[in-house]
Amino acid sequence: MKSRGFTLVELMGVITILAVLSLIIVPIVDKNLKRAKDDMYSIQIENIRLSAENYYSDNILLKPSDGNYSFIKLDKLISENYMDSNVKNVKTGEPFSDVYVQLENKGGAFIYKVCPLEGECEDYVE
Repeated sequence: MKSRGFTLVELMGVITILAVLSLIIVPIVDKNLKRAKDDMYSIQIENIRLSAENYYSDNILLKPSDGNYSFIKLDKLISENYMDSNVKNVKTGEPFSDVYVQLENKGGAFIYKVCPLEGECEDYVE
């Protein structure tokens, strides 16, 4: 008598192997997705900072004098076409809100700080 198909033990073995593989693969994929989002967020912050640099390069009279600060909001960069209007925070999926760039003049060295609503400012020296 020839049997066609799999036995219950064989099916349970395959299911067990698939479960073990998924337990190994899912955390790795999740970690890589989180790292990709963090990298994309950093790139977006860098693009905002570069847009502010371009804005101040074109509007050099708006740069602060020594020891002073100047601020520009993301909305202004978007309205002046220095930044794309559909920039979104990849961590939240929402558009950036209340993001600004602070420009500080420290003895002729201009320090750009991108300050998102949720936290830390990123420093960059021109």
